Amino acid sequence: MTERMTLKELSPDQLFSGAVLLACVLILTLVYGQTSLGFYRLWVAENSLQSHGLLLLPLSYYLLAREWYTRRHELQISFRPMLLLLLAILSVIWLLSDIAQIQVGSQMVLIMILSVSVMALFGMKHTARMVLPILVLISATSVWSVLSQPLQVPTAVFVNQMLHLTGYVSFQESYFITIPEGVFEVGDTCSGLRYQIAAITLAILYSFFSHYSLRHAIVYLLLASGVAFISNTIRIYIVVLSGHYTNMTHSLLNDHIWLGWVVFVICYAIFMYATVSYEKRLKIDQKQSDAEPDKAAVAKVPYSKKTLIASALLVSASAGPIYSVIAMNGDVMRGSHDFDFSFSQLELTEVALDESWNPVWVNADFEKRAAYLVAGTNAEFYTAYYATQEQGKEAVNDLNQAYNRDDWISSERVKREIKLSAGRTVPLLEETVVDSRRNERIIWQWYYIGGEISSSRLQSKLYGILGALKGRHDAAVVVISTDKTGDGVMERESMTRFADLVIDKIEQHYSTQKN
Repeated sequence: MTERMTLKELSPDQLFSGAVLLACVLILTLVYGQTSLGFYRLWVAENSLQSHGLLLLPLSYYLLAREWYTRRHELQISFRPMLLLLLAILSVIWLLSDIAQIQVGSQMVLIMILSVSVMALFGMKHTARMVLPILVLISATSVWSVLSQPLQVPTAVFVNQMLHLTGYVSFQESYFITIPEGVFEVGDTCSGLRYQIAAITLAILYSFFSHYSLRHAIVYLLLASGVAFISNTIRIYIVVLSGHYTNMTHSLLNDHIWLGWVVFVICYAIFMYATVSYEKRLKIDQKQSDAEPDKAAVAKVPYSKKTLIASALLVSASAGPIYSVIAMNGDVMRGSHDFDFSFSQLELTEVALDESWNPVWVNADFEKRAAYLVAGTNAEFYTAYYATQEQGKEAVNDLNQAYNRDDWISSERVKREIKLSAGRTVPLLEETVVDSRRNERIIWQWYYIGGEISSSRLQSKLYGILGALKGRHDAAVVVISTDKTGDGVMERESMTRFADLVIDKIEQHYSTQKN
């Protein structure tokens, strides 16, 4: 059995060791305060998939303290230069993520910094289980959002197969399921990501408490993930049947998140019951870390040397924030955002906007939207500008959208290059979107970041890092759109002509901004 934690049994050396561990965790949390605050904002956001982080954080720190207490007799603070170097490298990676406003990157790196700091204090040999409670916090970051889309199509396929197996008529295409009464979309919120996060988090904690070996823990995680997938498939199957039997009028069609949690709890409870029953019949290969701890004496290190080691650790782990304060808090190049985008001197005729197409770039310092008649085609223009970028105020952000996603669905995304009359080419992202009435639009989009043009989100982030290192924090996006008829050849020719006319004026403001 695990020892009950009590301060009375701690020697002065152990008390000092625990105090150093606590101080390092708290100081690093404060040093990386902006990232720590980002965790909190993520967890308390409305409809957040990571709200469990509010409960997971105190549990993780409790488990860390418990594991330290169990191993206190064998832990020794020593100088480990390679791990200090690793901390410095991680801190620099955090700095680059912070400059590029990649919130999930800075959060993941902070978790790694805290984990490696524990290893740097006490060594890798005795800290494998101590760092796991910190690493489990990865489940409370937004890194899991990348799994949302990959889950949509498999879920739709399995739901469609369930309908066929139970005698119902349905047709599945991509993440759409069609029945005679209507069409169901397995969208982002229906992908089952929230149940995957819950299942994997619970599985990690159960593996930790049960002292599973790495092999058993991986198998258990995969099984838990499968249970979450099955429960979400059952949820959508029920929703489709409710639409079938009520001619698309049942309330579940608009409110079925609660149903998902009910089905998930039932499925996971069955899974846990099966797990416990299986463990009673089979002896699990496990590391008995709850056995009587090795109380062999360790070599004593003077408190002054331990303090020096902890100080070196904190300096190494704080290299990124220290550099940010010293070198990057001076004057930055901020462009003016008092622009004139009327294009009146180009003799373009301004026409009425199509209000169904509604691009949004959050917290932009400047926005302009207008429509012009070009060679018989209405070419709509939108631009957003940020004099300086910071967290939640970025040109490249998941909250930004080139069209209203409630009314339009993307059907194709391709990278293109348009050739201008001057002989140069401009890279852009072309996206074709369609609404419920099968109307189509062609949307062209590109970024100006750090004085460079890019159509790639990742490349734009890299340009943002390079620009920020040179003191340039401005960024902009340009979007051109038009209705598509036929194969879209004529519309693309008109959009190219429009871009050719206006791009020089755009670059006067964006590509060559000076303070």
